[in-house]
Formats: sequence, structure tokens, C-alpha cells
Amino acid sequence: MDREKPVHAEKPARAESSARDGNPVRDGNPVRDASSARGGSPVQVRAGDAVQAGHAVNSVAKALRVLQAVARPELPHRLKEIAEYAGVSKASTHRILATLIEEGYAVADGEGRYGTGFQLRALAAQVLSDDAVGIDAVLRALQQRLGQAVHLAVLSRDHATYTHKVDPGHAYRIATEVGMALPLHASAAGKVLLAHLPGAEAEELLDRTGLPARTPRTITDRPRLQRELAGIREAGYAAEYEEADASVCSLAAPVLDADGYPMGAVSVSSLVFLVTEDQLREFAPAVRQAAEEVSRRL
Repeated sequence: MDREKPVHAEKPARAESSARDGNPVRDGNPVRDASSARGGSPVQVRAGDAVQAGHAVNSVAKALRVLQAVARPELPHRLKEIAEYAGVSKASTHRILATLIEEGYAVADGEGRYGTGFQLRALAAQVLSDDAVGIDAVLRALQQRLGQAVHLAVLSRDHATYTHKVDPGHAYRIATEVGMALPLHASAAGKVLLAHLPGAEAEELLDRTGLPARTPRTITDRPRLQRELAGIREAGYAAEYEEADASVCSLAAPVLDADGYPMGAVSVSSLVFLVTEDQLREFAPAVRQAAEEVSRRL
């Protein structure tokens, strides 16, 4: 009688737990084991995920090269020039520029040319103000001269943001802090930035923010604000008296770059029971001088 031959199970063509390189396979994709930084337990990462991450890094690199091309001297630049400098196709460059414009990092002049947007300039101002030598000394000297709270603010998306503050020595203090957001249409720093922005950029910002009333003295009429901004450009400073916050007043002068673009604003703030409107405006020469000194140091 013939013995039955043992039957062996046929090995699957693709195993879940093995692959040619020794790594597991799942759904046809090799899976690599990595140890977590904390516990050392294996973490499985699909090769497809790594490919997607590589695409994301590549996209970021392209966007950064386009941004560098936009920020080159002798602005503005045409699409072809930006694409060639960045080493990115014209189609991809056009898509990246559309996103940069939407986020405020680039602007288009309507004639096929592109330049740096207010958000990129504001970012540069924030970085420079952190590293610039002597800015704190300039602000402290202004505070000692006027005896009031002194700030440095920069444009940040739809508002101004304090990056520096020097408190006064008296018992009354303004409730402000570094990182605090200021309304562009109601604060002295915001209005002086608006006044010195290119007209199209200022209009775009105001379209987005509107003119909400913060106090009964806030300017909520667009033509009236436009007239005030024209006066600010002529005077070289902006002032507000209880327009942003009740009981608070401020005066600001612009920090301009070599092209006259507002990189920030130096402002002095006080309480209305300490300073009259006339006294507030008497601070203007000192604030303008400090702003010009900060401009030189940036």
C-alpha cells in the first residue's frame, strides 16, 4: 500500500511579514520599522507616506525659491524672470505666486509684474527688530525723555503688533504687552502704518478689516479716515485720543525703509487723565526723532 505523501501548504507569493529586503509588506507596500524617540517601540511607516513627505518638502523648497526671487532688488519682476531665477516651471511659479499674494507675501501690479507684500516686509521687520543693535536703547531714551509708555510695533497681517515695550516709572501703567494686536484704523501705530503703505495695499487691508467701532470716538467712516491718513502723511505722525480704548491715548511715527515703506512704528501711549490732546501732540518731535533713529538701525 502506497503511503500518502505529506501535503505542505504553499507559501503565499506576498507575505504580510516579510519582503525581499527583510521589511514587512502591507497592501503591496513595503513598511519600514522605526523606533520611537521615547520608548523604542517600533513605528511602522509606509513607503508611500515617505514619498508624500518628499513631495511636500519639494513644494516648500520651490515656494521658498520663488519667494527669494520675488524679493530680489530692482522690483517688480515678471513671471518669466521669477521662474527662471527660482528654477521652477512657469505654471508652478504662477500657482505659488497666487498663494503668496493671497497670504500677503507678494503683490501683483496688474501688468504681469510681482513684488514683495506687506506680510513679507512685516516679517523682515520683526526679525530685524529682534537683532538690531541699539533699538532698546533708543526706546528707553524716549521713555525717559517723555515719561510715558513707549512701544515699537510692526504690521502683522490685518493689524499692528507690539514687538517692544518700555514701561513708564510712575504708578499708572498702560495695559499693553509685547505681542498685543492693535486695530489699524483706531490706534496711532496702525494709522501711521496705513498712511504710509501703498494705496492699493492700504485699501485691501481696510476692505478686510472694516472700521468697527471700539469706542464712541473711533473713526468708522471711510472717507473721513482717508482724509486723516492724508494729514498723517503730511504731518509725519498719527495721534488718537480714546479711539482704540477708553481712557487711553497714543501718538506714533513711522519707521521707514530706504524706499519709504513702513517697516514699523514707534509710539508713545498714556492715559487721558495724565495728558491732554494738546500735550499729546507735543510729543511728536521726540517720537519722530526716535522713529528715524530706529529706521537707521534697521
